[in-house]
Amino acid sequence: MSLFRNCRAVTVQFRGFASSSSLRVGPESPNYIEVPQSVQPDIPSKPRVKGTLPVPRELFPVRRKDKPTQAYLDAVAPLPSKEIQIDPKDPHAEYIQRKRELATMRRENLHQGLKELHTRKQRTDDIMMKRSLEKQQRRERVLQQPEREDERLTRPSVTQDMLPKHTPVLPNPGQEARFAQSQLNYKNQQALKEQQRQDMLHELYMNARNFITTEEQLAAEITRVFPDGDNNAWLNDTQPGDNVWNLGQPPTVQAIVNQGKRSDAGRWEVIQDRVKKLGEQLTGGKM
Repeated sequence: MSLFRNCRAVTVQFRGFASSSSLRVGPESPNYIEVPQSVQPDIPSKPRVKGTLPVPRELFPVRRKDKPTQAYLDAVAPLPSKEIQIDPKDPHAEYIQRKRELATMRRENLHQGLKELHTRKQRTDDIMMKRSLEKQQRRERVLQQPEREDERLTRPSVTQDMLPKHTPVLPNPGQEARFAQSQLNYKNQQALKEQQRQDMLHELYMNARNFITTEEQLAAEITRVFPDGDNNAWLNDTQPGDNVWNLGQPPTVQAIVNQGKRSDAGRWEVIQDRVKKLGEQLTGGKM
């Protein structure tokens, strides 16, 4: 037995901590190894609350201003339409009386709770409004307060014109004239946009004469573009045709200019385009 005690003492000394005979714990305990503690006690950590709290419901919304009134309370918890006398001989008389007492108690609790909640909301709103006004007034005082005398006397030599001045609005000469000119420019832009819309609408109306709106027109156009047999316009790429598959190479700008200068047909087309534009300007619409 003494040999076992000596081995136990040697093992404890080898682990580097002092053990008492009263502290007898097993290796599975967290107190098996003594951890030195600080002299100053540690601040307990704040417990972590999982999840998020829901947004509280607004009990007195703006659209329901009649909630704290007596009319709303009478409507939401009305009294019984008629009072039925309880027969003492009825075996359920005690149960019916208890239900009536509970209904009366719930009605009173609802009235009292709504009134107290409305009073607390008004008190909270008043406190918040008061604090907000105090903050605004304090901010205005700080912004408008003059410079302290000791700061002015100990400030480096700076001219008075270069110092910042607390002016509510910076000078803006010619503001009215610029504002009037901006309004005029805006009106002109809106008028120009309206005129462009009218021109586009009129052009659409004029071009609508060639739109295919019926099945007969569609069948006639298909027969014209896709005739029975071979279409002569599709034989090669050099022959001019009346379809999008055989238009040939697009003419260059130089070719168009030379064609208009050298040929009478080109000059005639230019003159006709100019006359058409002149007529559109005179009539105020597309032709």
